Amino acid sequence: MDRERETIRDVFEEFFFGPLSKFLDPFLSEEARQHLFRARLEILKAARAFIDAEIERLEKGKRQE
Repeated sequence: MDRERETIRDVFEEFFFGPLSKFLDPFLSEEARQHLFRARLEILKAARAFIDAEIERLEKGKRQE
């Protein structure tokens, strides 16, 4: 199970962050690269908040049926 989750995480990160990283890496200083690495956490938190809100909205709609 852990290996499967790790694989899914790797695929997600490559899909979501890979193109941006490949495009920007040649132009970034090490400081900028580190900043973007840390910013990934905030992007993931935002995605989680969006997903949680959608789940809540769907569950609320289902309860009203």
